[in-house]
Amino acid sequence: MWGRARVAADRALAENLATFERIGARVVARPAPDNAQLVLDRSTAFSVHMRGRGRVFGGAYALEVATTQPVLPRTSGLNARGRGFVRLQRITFRARRGDEAGAALAQRLEAADELQAALGKVHFERIRVEPEGRPVIRHMGGSVVWVLFPPIVRPVPLVEEQARATVIALGAFAAAALR
Repeated sequence: MWGRARVAADRALAENLATFERIGARVVARPAPDNAQLVLDRSTAFSVHMRGRGRVFGGAYALEVATTQPVLPRTSGLNARGRGFVRLQRITFRARRGDEAGAALAQRLEAADELQAALGKVHFERIRVEPEGRPVIRHMGGSVVWVLFPPIVRPVPLVEEQARATVIALGAFAAAALR
């Protein structure tokens, strides 16, 4: 099953890159078969990666979109969580215990209304900020889900509206860092 899922993930990455190209992005590098670096409007550089996760009985290859360079201050890393029962209301950020710089950054990101509005339009599974300062959005679309019993491999398409919203959200992280 891993082999079929990996082939589907490679196909999904090619389709995801085509979707980003339709919104005006250009592939500038392919450092690995499951990773690509893109540029939109000469100023927005981002990377896409198919990140595998799972066990014997099921798993997923999720599309992760991140800035290529750090745009936020260095911390121990942040995790984000959506708040709202039926409709997403806000995104809250949490720093690791004892990370004062991370706690200050989390407060700044939570207070950035443009960032909150931009993230509200993205259909994400998970958002995190890497310790070096790169925001990473694990997207719901553009992924591949697989189950061993019954043997199913299903891609989840990435639509242009979501590709555009994701790139805008990454730009909003950079704008929030400047405040």
